[in-house]
Amino acid sequence: MGHTILRGGRVLDIAAGTAEPADVLIEDDTIREIGPPGCPAPAGAVEISAARRLLHPGLVNAHTHGHGNLAKGMGDRWPLELLLSAAPWITGNRTAEDKYLSTQLGAVEMVMKGCTACYDLSFEWPLPTTEGLSLAGKAYADVGMRAVIAPMVADRSFYEAIPGLMDALPRPLQGRVAELRLPPAEATIAAIREALRSWSFDGDQVRPAVAPTIPHHCSDAFILGCANLAREFDVPLHSHVAESKVQAITGVRVYGRTQTAHLDRLGVLGPHFTVAHGVWLDEDDMTRLGDHGASVAHNPGSNMRLGSGLADTRAMLERRINLGIGTDGANCADNQNMSSSSSHTPCAIVKCGPSTPRRSRCAVCVRP
Repeated sequence: MGHTILRGGRVLDIAAGTAEPADVLIEDDTIREIGPPGCPAPAGAVEISAARRLLHPGLVNAHTHGHGNLAKGMGDRWPLELLLSAAPWITGNRTAEDKYLSTQLGAVEMVMKGCTACYDLSFEWPLPTTEGLSLAGKAYADVGMRAVIAPMVADRSFYEAIPGLMDALPRPLQGRVAELRLPPAEATIAAIREALRSWSFDGDQVRPAVAPTIPHHCSDAFILGCANLAREFDVPLHSHVAESKVQAITGVRVYGRTQTAHLDRLGVLGPHFTVAHGVWLDEDDMTRLGDHGASVAHNPGSNMRLGSGLADTRAMLERRINLGIGTDGANCADNQNMSSSSSHTPCAIVKCGPSTPRRSRCAVCVRP
């Protein structure tokens, strides 16, 4: 067994709101003691200077997209819907090396900023592949991160998902857009099943999940197929819900109710389910999610970058929703810096209005 001692760093005490100098003794992968500066260490312990460093628990990125790191800074002044329409040319024709390096670039940036685990919704065009998901898993494992990797899937293209959009396009363009139709639901479900069946990573470090990307981009049968796979293989579900005003309006037009209410009617909400963004959730939506023990991954950076709005995270917490913080993809949030996302969060809460009952601190963002 090996010992390592970190000397001279400041250890974050969330409850006290302080960060006093301390030494941290580590045995293998376990913290054994946090003591005053200069505390004794076992003979042969490796000493590492942590001077001018803040020591804190590893941050968890609740929502990111590993495929987006090769497109960092590519978009400017575009809303979510323009980003979605650009997905095929941003992520298409990727080689195996591209897929690995894109994920690894994000992993390295996260680790360098204090993040040790993430939930990655990984996209491949036109279908998820066992090889592509394995390469993403290897990228995280090689860096030493823990990760949940979910193939991000749908059975309707962006142009089919928005009512009336296809018909509104010029006729010559309709033919070109029709070529972007996604494979049949059965083919995608089969591809996910094969990836889940052949998963080869240690589940404590890198595990799979399933991500029907946006409810109205998926038929009900497809959403239920994803939910059935999640139950069969005991993995979680993750979906972008009420991220933008377009999504909120489209949900009501397509379902006659909100996206969250429709997912509730389908029976897919639960402790295993994570809503990404949730900017346009109403009070009933939040109550549903809280009652079902579901989670929300809050992405303040990309919500502002894309102009999607400010999520009412204080109201979510008051309704007992499990709230996490994410960066979103580097192609729509500029970075994978969880410290930046954490600092944006209390600012966004305050900006929700003067009726906010109390101010939030960054400490809320890293509480156990």
